[in-house]
Order: sequence, then structure tokens, then C-alpha cells
Amino acid sequence: MTRPGAATVRKFNPGLFQSDEAVIAQFVVRRHELDVVLETVRDNLDSPSCQHVLIVAPRGRGKTMLLARAAAGLRTDEALAGRVLPVRFMEESHEILTLADFWLEALFHLAREAGECNPELAQELRDTHADLNSRWRERDLADRARASVVEAAELLDRKLVLMVENLQALCGAVDDDFGWGLRQALQMEPRIMLVGTATSRFAALDDPQEAFFELFRTIPLEPLDTESCRRLWLAAGGGKRSEWEIRPLQILTGGNPRLLVIVAAFARSKSLRRLMDELVEMIDDHTEYFRSHLESMAKTERRVYLAAIDLWRPSSAAEIAARARIDVRTASAMLGRLVERGAVMAEERERKRYYFAAERLYCIYYKMRRERDEAEIVSQFVYFMSVFYGEEEIRNILPLWKEEAAQSPAIREGIGRAVAELPYIRNIVPDHSWWELTEDVGGPENGENGSFKRTVEEIQKSAGRKDFHEAIGVTGVTQGPISDTEAEIAAYDDVVARVGSSNAPELQKMVAGALFYKAIGLGLIGDTEAEIAAYDDVVARFGNSDAPELRERVAKVLVNKGVAQGRAGDAEAEIAVYDDVVARFGSSDAPELREQVAKALFNRGVAQGRAGDVEAEIAAYDDVVARFGNSDAPELRERVAKVLVNKGVAQGRAGDAEAEIAAYDDVVARFGSSDAPKLREQVAKALFNKGVAQGRVGDAEAEIAAYGDIVARFGNSDAPELREAVAKASVNKGIEQGRIGEVETAIATFDSIIARFGGSDAPELQKAVASALVGKGITRGLAGDSDAEIAAYDDVIAQFGWADTLEPHEQVARAFIFKASTQFAVGEMGGALSTCDETDRWLASVASKGVPDGGWWAMAKGTAAGVRAAALAVRGHRQAAIEAFHSAYAVSRLDDELAMRMLTSAAMELAAGGETPQDVIDALSEDRSKAEILTPLLVALRRRAGDTVRAPAEVLEVADDIDRIIDERKAARNIDG
Repeated sequence: MTRPGAATVRKFNPGLFQSDEAVIAQFVVRRHELDVVLETVRDNLDSPSCQHVLIVAPRGRGKTMLLARAAAGLRTDEALAGRVLPVRFMEESHEILTLADFWLEALFHLAREAGECNPELAQELRDTHADLNSRWRERDLADRARASVVEAAELLDRKLVLMVENLQALCGAVDDDFGWGLRQALQMEPRIMLVGTATSRFAALDDPQEAFFELFRTIPLEPLDTESCRRLWLAAGGGKRSEWEIRPLQILTGGNPRLLVIVAAFARSKSLRRLMDELVEMIDDHTEYFRSHLESMAKTERRVYLAAIDLWRPSSAAEIAARARIDVRTASAMLGRLVERGAVMAEERERKRYYFAAERLYCIYYKMRRERDEAEIVSQFVYFMSVFYGEEEIRNILPLWKEEAAQSPAIREGIGRAVAELPYIRNIVPDHSWWELTEDVGGPENGENGSFKRTVEEIQKSAGRKDFHEAIGVTGVTQGPISDTEAEIAAYDDVVARVGSSNAPELQKMVAGALFYKAIGLGLIGDTEAEIAAYDDVVARFGNSDAPELRERVAKVLVNKGVAQGRAGDAEAEIAVYDDVVARFGSSDAPELREQVAKALFNRGVAQGRAGDVEAEIAAYDDVVARFGNSDAPELRERVAKVLVNKGVAQGRAGDAEAEIAAYDDVVARFGSSDAPKLREQVAKALFNKGVAQGRVGDAEAEIAAYGDIVARFGNSDAPELREAVAKASVNKGIEQGRIGEVETAIATFDSIIARFGGSDAPELQKAVASALVGKGITRGLAGDSDAEIAAYDDVIAQFGWADTLEPHEQVARAFIFKASTQFAVGEMGGALSTCDETDRWLASVASKGVPDGGWWAMAKGTAAGVRAAALAVRGHRQAAIEAFHSAYAVSRLDDELAMRMLTSAAMELAAGGETPQDVIDALSEDRSKAEILTPLLVALRRRAGDTVRAPAEVLEVADDIDRIIDERKAARNIDG
């Protein structure tokens, strides 16, 4: 049912008392997801059973808005309006406790929705609802209510699209028979389709024993990207802004539509008091959801996450570790997990890695609930305003803030905190006595340097644990993955307390084992200091023992201690421990001790390389080879092979390519004939690295030969690691053959990859096949066969474009943009534009699966936009080309050669087709760094606009060439008529 209403973007209850036209007008994002819902409805029209849909996203992401827009679309689409009827339930279905309640609720809302198309039937449905409502004691109430709904659908001759929100809460409140009864009805009744929403994937969706397993097509709503934020900001009355200007807003809100609309209202009113009132209202609405989100995390993970959201701003691992009161390595590991789950985002800045909460709502929630720190929230929004507005606008806003600060200490303090970071505001208004500056305005600064890797070192989690537990008779202790580490540590402490002072050999071994596994447990929960203390306790008790088993235990303990000190960032102490292992056990002939010495030397080399001492790193590796290079022990042979590969890598870092290649040759000479799987892997790795190194020094023939050697040695292997090595080597071989002009040989190499691995399900092999197809296309293009080139790109897209496999995505992106740019180059403007549209659809699909907006994704988006702008300009669609050019220029990267080339081509086509190049000049001037790269183009356009331009002679010469090309294209258009 539609009602008149204003087309305003709402934070809550979108669609309530609004016309369909108003809902459609305010719906400016989530268009791809809307298309998926509507397309599913269309597919269901003539189907004997319906595909049902579940929209999954946290609160505030736009689920209700999407349902409102879908309902409006179903009512206004000419092809759908006469065949389907949307039936929207309340956002909270608190009255539904049984299946009968569900169908009664459906009947109630159906009566309302049917009012416009069939008023008489609507009244009959209301009467039926009232009658059935009074029969609540009758056993067949659910069947009768459902029959009434189905009968109404038949009388209306329409499919009913039931729109039910918060299914996760509904499923938790109903009786046990509800799910299976609803599933049966949805599968048996072709006239009923369900479109639901949920705040997360609840357990019933993934459990084969539950009713909702595989019942729904799931549509996740990801945070809005920058362009979507820009569109919503404009629709919400925030004003017209470029994508570059909107980026701080995206960061501030985390791409949350509801928070973005609130901030847009703040940007209009400039009132901090009104902002705080609206945020409190939002927190009230979200509190239960936030609590469940936090409670779903493990203890240490939650501690790190809370530290990140408390700091609010992008923070280093060291800052977050200090706030969480845990060591940096543990914090880094937990942050890695949180990034993988999507709870935390990471970005690189000036060679440092920074982390921040994916949902900014959580930061606000935490500040307001834990600290009641309005001032911090105010300071963040003042900072945002300073980014968004210039000096004059800030000058005009400050009087309002002054008035609000007089009434609110929190606002006054918040402004003071922000001004401490932004002292230029102090200079705008002479009288700044009305705010109170504070010193503590940010998170802890502890001088962290460098970036931290998202890896966790595995330190003997379960090796021998089961046997040890049985030996000491500890009961109730976990096996394998630890679920209650603290209880396990307490059990080990009990062993030490009971028999720690005994001199009996068997009991001493028991105590040493208990302390060893206690230390491992402490490491797993992030208490590195206590972990190291436990290792020290083993060494203090048994370091001088002659008992072989205790000596082996001490050696393992010292190696683990070194690893722990490395995690804590103490490289000097780490290296000293490895030296202690060598000093204590370096002359021993015991196999287990020799393995620990080799491991200590290897770890020492890695640590010294991490500290930047390449010479010492290589010396440590040489020591391993000198001591154990002739050993027949399998473990030591594997260690020597790894050492030599690492040595080659280190020599490459040091710039000694000749020594690097010699190290790889040593691996092949020593272990090339071995059948041991681990040694064969190292040989393959050495040959691959050798090929890369020879490519770096320009020896293409030797590079190709190294890759060929991998294929010759391991081409028939079934081992997954070796098959991947063969695939990667073959791809590199084909690329290098194409680069030196051996076109047919390169094509043959790529075809061999496709034939050998084309049917594989292994992600890395699929990636190799996709790379081979792209390489084949590029090589065909270099030979002038554009049809074959495009066909190869089409193969990549057809095979991997819409699959769930993530690994080939980068190659698919390259296939899309290479195809579009090739079509443009050969004059197929319609094909190029069609490919650009397909590229955008694909990128949106990929982004919906959680692929980060960066790297190859951004490259493909920018290049596709550049091709679109150029093709539109050639076709004479000037305004559309200008808009596309703005979009391409905003997202393209300076280091993306193809994107920059397409932008230049688009600019020249625009200049050739228009009377004035001023629009292009304005667009180019939006980004100073890019304008500097494109200076000759800008000079040429400015001269064509009548400006007198002074520039270096070299720039003017290139500008002359650009002028000539523009004139030639302009003349060609006139000739073409």
C-alpha cells in the first residue's frame, strides 16, 4: 500500500508512511543487491517452487531500506506489479511464537497490502483474521490461517512475497515445530516466496539438521564503498562532494549507511548537541546487538578488539597491544584473526600497518557505554568537520559551537581535545578562552617502528601432549586444540607442586614436561613474559643434567624461549638464546640435540636477517651447512636444504645475484636426485628462485631454462606443492618467452598449462590457468591478432569470473580491462562500453564477497572508468564522458600505467570533440599529484583554452605532440561526418 510522503533519507523505519516514489527517490545505494532480489522474484514467477532470499548484515547496513525499496519496485514495475504482491511484516515480530502466529501475521499484513488492488477481498481477509484470532485454542489454526493466505493469493492471481525481518531473533523465540512447518509450506506453495533479513548468519543456516539449511539464497550487505558513500551523502543533504573528499567520511562511518545519514544531518545543522542526542538514540537501538557481537569473541581476541575500538583512530599493533596490556606479537596475531573475520580493517601508511574497527558504530558504542566519554566523540566529529570544511566555513560554525559549549562541559572538552590536534583552529578566532585544552588527546605512543606480519608462530601445540598427559595421570586436561588453557596450566602447576622437589629420574622428566607444556599454554594465551619464565624454570632445574631425555628437553626449551623472545621483539635476547643452544649442545652426537642445534642456528639466521644484519644471517646459514651438510639424517637434510634456499634469498637481498644463484645451484646439486617429498619441494623452490634471479639480471635464456628444469623434474608429480611449482614456473616461462618475442613458443607454453591443469579444483592451479590465459591474450595482442587476444580474455572471464574461487580474481580483473582497452584500441566502442559495464558488475559482485577495495580491484575499477570515458568521448556523448572522466580520475592510481594511458586518451578525445577543454582542465586540477604526472596534457589543454603557459622546453615539446594528436582526431571526426 502506498501513501503520500516526503522523499527524505531516513535513519530508522524507511518506507513507513512514505510513497513508493519517495522510497525509490531516497534509494541511492545497494542497487546491485536490489537487482539480485528482483531478479530472484522474476525467476520465481513461472517456477513450480520458489527460491527464497535472506539478506544478512549488521544493524544500520540498510536491510530495512532494501526491503522497502524492493517492495516499491514490485509495486511499480509494470512487468511485476500484476503478478506479485509484497507483504511486509513489522521490523520486530514479537507476537510470533508459533507457526499459527506466523500465518495469522501474514494474513493481517496481506489484508493491508491488498487494500489498493482489491478492497472487497481486503475486508474479507480482515474478517477472516478476526475470526481465526478468536479460535486460538483450535489445533488446526496454523493450517487454516495458511490456507486463507494461499486462497487469497489465488484470488488475486499473484505470488506473495513475504518480507520478514530479523529472522535470527524470530527463530530464537518460536517453538520447536516452527522451522520445519515453515520450510514445508515454503517448499510446497509455489505462490509464496520469503525474503528475510538477519543481523548475522545464525546457526540454523549452516546445520544440516536444522530446517533452514540451504533454504535461502544469501545476500550479504557489505560496508558502503567511497562512491556509494558519496551518493548517499548527496541524497541525505550533505552536499555535493568528490570521491576524494568523501573518503574521510567513509573512514569515519566505516561505510555504515545509518551512521552516515546521522553525520549528514550533523553536517547540515553543525549542531554537536543534536548529534549527541541522535547518537544516544542509535546506541539505544543497537545495544543488544553490540553485546552479542562482543560476546561471540574469544577472551584474548575480544581484549584486542576492545583496545582497537577504544583507540578509535587507525592504530599500530604496538599501540593496540599497549592499550590491551598484552605483548605485541600476541596483539598482532589477534589482529590478524580479526582482519580475516572482517571485524577489523588494516591499511599501510609509510611502511607501517595500522588497524581500525570495521564498524565505527562500535567505537561510539564503547565510548558512550563504557566511559560515557561524550568529549571523545565530539572531538572526533570536530576533527571530521575540519577535514570537510575550509577556514571560512569553520569560522562561521564556531559561534554555534561556542553557544553549545557554554551549556555542555562535554562539548567544551571535546572541542578542546580536537583543537589540541588541530591548532590552526585556534588561530581562526582570537577569543578561544571558551574551550579547555587537554593534553591527553590520543592513544598511547610508544615509539613502534616497522610493520607487523599477520602470522602466528606455531610452537609445538600438541606434539607428544597426549602421551605426556597419560604419563602424569592428569585428568580433565584438553587434548589437541586447547579450549581451556588456564585449567590446563593449573594442572601443570599442580604436578610441579606435588613432585617438583623430587630427585627421582622419572619424576624429574615429569616436572620438566609439565613446565614445558605450561610455557606453551602461556604463549598461546599471550602471556609471553610468563612463558619465558617457565622456560627459564626448566633450564634452572635441569640445565646441568646429564640425563639424555632432560638434555633434549632443555634444548627444546631454549629454542622455544628464543622464539618467544622474538615474538616479544627482543632480537638481541633471542639471538643470545640460540647461541646458548649451540654452546651447550653443539658438540653432541645425539640426533635429537643435533636437530635442535640446527634449528637454533637456522632461527638465529632468520632473526639476524629480520634485524637487518644480512652478513650475520648468511654466516649462521653457512654454520648449519658446515656442521650438518654431510649428514644422512632426514631431518637434518631437510634443514640444510631450507638453509641454502634462505641463504640464496638473503644474498639476493644483499644484491649479490651471482652468490644467490650459486646457493640455489647448491640445493639442486645436493638434493636434486632425492625422492624425499620435503627435499623435492626445496629443489623446486630453489629452481624457481633461480629463474627469478636470472630474470632480474637480464639473462632471459637462463631464466627460461630454470623454469623448464622444474617442469622436466616434477611435471609428472601428483604432490600438490610440486604441481603448484610446475604451474607457477610454466606461467613465468611463458611470460618471459613472450617478452623476448618468441610468440608461438610462448603460446605453446600457455596452452600446456591450460591442458595440464585446466580441470583442477586447486585454487593455486586455477590461478595459474587464469594467468596462462591472460598471458596468451597479451602475447596474441603483441602479435597483432586482436580477435584471438579478446577470445583468450573471454576464456578467463567465462571460466573464473563468476566462480566462488578467490585466487584467480586478479587475473579475471586483468582480463576484463585488457579486453576493454583492446576493444577501444581497435575501434569497437560499443564492445568496450559493454565490457566496462560487465567489469563494474563483476567488481561489485567481488566486493560483496569481502574482497578489499584496493590493489588490483582499484586498478580494474579505475581503468574501466578510463576506457568508458574515452569510448563515450569518441561516440560524442560529451556530458556522460565528462562524468565518467571525473570518476576515472578520482579512482585511478599514479602507478597504474594502463589507467593513466586511458585517462590521457579520454582527455584528448574530449578535447577533440568539444569547443573548449575547460571541463577536462577542471577535472585534471582536482588532484595535484596526478596533475603533475599529466603536466604535458594539462599544458596542451590550457593552451587550447587560450591560456599563456610557461613550462620547461621538454614539457612544451610533449604538449606540442598532444596538440597534434588532438587536431588529427578532430579532423578525422570532421571527415567522418
